[in-house]
Amino acid sequence: MNQERLLPQLVMVRERLSDLPELMLPPGYELRSYQPGDDSHWEQIVQLAFGWHKDFRKGIKEHPFFKPERVLFICYNDMPVATACAWHEEKFGEHLGYLHMVGVDPAHSGKGLGYSISLAALRQMSSEGLERAVLETDDFRLSAIKIYVKLGFKAIYIHDNQAGRWSQLYPQLNPQKAKFNVAGHSRPGGTNLNEDALVINNDSQVYGVIDGVSSMAAYKDTQGHTGGYLAAQLLASELNAHDPHLDLKQAVLAANRKLNESMVEADIDLTCKWKRWGAVFAIVRIHETHIEYVQTGDCMLFIAYSDESIQVLTRNQVAGFDQMTLNKKKELSDSGLSKEQVSEGLYPFSIANRNKANTPEGYSVMNGEPELELYIEHGSISRANVSKIYAVSDGMFHLIEHSDDPKKWETLLRFLNAMGIEPYMDHLTCSENQDPQCEHYPRHKKSDDKSAMIIDFNNNA
Repeated sequence: MNQERLLPQLVMVRERLSDLPELMLPPGYELRSYQPGDDSHWEQIVQLAFGWHKDFRKGIKEHPFFKPERVLFICYNDMPVATACAWHEEKFGEHLGYLHMVGVDPAHSGKGLGYSISLAALRQMSSEGLERAVLETDDFRLSAIKIYVKLGFKAIYIHDNQAGRWSQLYPQLNPQKAKFNVAGHSRPGGTNLNEDALVINNDSQVYGVIDGVSSMAAYKDTQGHTGGYLAAQLLASELNAHDPHLDLKQAVLAANRKLNESMVEADIDLTCKWKRWGAVFAIVRIHETHIEYVQTGDCMLFIAYSDESIQVLTRNQVAGFDQMTLNKKKELSDSGLSKEQVSEGLYPFSIANRNKANTPEGYSVMNGEPELELYIEHGSISRANVSKIYAVSDGMFHLIEHSDDPKKWETLLRFLNAMGIEPYMDHLTCSENQDPQCEHYPRHKKSDDKSAMIIDFNNNA
């Protein structure tokens, strides 16, 4: 693999430190923490493992988080041969441990020491009361990433370029499961935060798109993350779990419960639905004989068959509500009101629409309400003769969402096949820029976050 460092580095999170396995070392190896005189031992391991020098005093000992028990070594005949730090980085928040500087002397490779020293660092974090752990790594460190996945770490996306990078990595992590090609990409609608997320989980063969739904209260955390972003990332983390027995619907419901807990911690008034954070999604899990799916809101799933026929697997559950709001927007605009007055006039309609979430008269959305279980779309279809699966967020079709063309979905898929995901996103962006007032293509905003995934069974990896 190309060893050029791509930025930002990949980020992985382990959501719980309460369920860590016991530490088992091979015969002849022992674990201990830093002792005076270990500076040179640490520097030697780093030099052998990474091929570059790092000064222990400047890089570790003078760090404000340094304590001897947080710098761990595995020794062979009393000589340190592997190291890791149970560390902390402020940029990830107060309550997250940071797995740092994991290195193993190559002369002792093949004995599982990378896994063991990382586990020891995680156990140290847990002993200090930390509940979660995070790490940063590079695309080319495939062996290390395999260890982190085995330890229960899951990918999270902190930049738009990382979904594509992970989509290239996953087949290499699980080559025995690469029975189809997966292409996915996500980008923000403008200069703001991308509230969409991708799920690319080759271990459990779970794939799809997530669209974060921000609360109308315009919440942001200390890092500038909106409620919609947080909801989407939480669900993506749950669905990217390293769990071959992952239950698709139960994973969504588990994320829904965690979302409710997160909103309580953030002091969100949950009695007002319009203040809740949320996410809608279109997710599939590939089985040997069938395809399982879950869906909410306006994310869409399509199936293409070997005879070139198309099945629209899901429906846009919010299209009717969107259309009513757009009709009201036009009515208010045509009456000569200013943009601010139009927005104010639409506010009651938006609240009324949010109040229909997870009700018989409305639509399903992951917003922390237990009623989600009653309204989530889920099921399975036969895998026989399936050629491709498409999952798209509404930003991929908001220009044609309210079109009367009965062939609009077939047209969308034809363009995706002919152009590819990213060029088609470029095409959409160009069309949006040519209609900044949303007049030719009636919609709520000029540009929307865009995510798409194509699972191709014709081109086996």
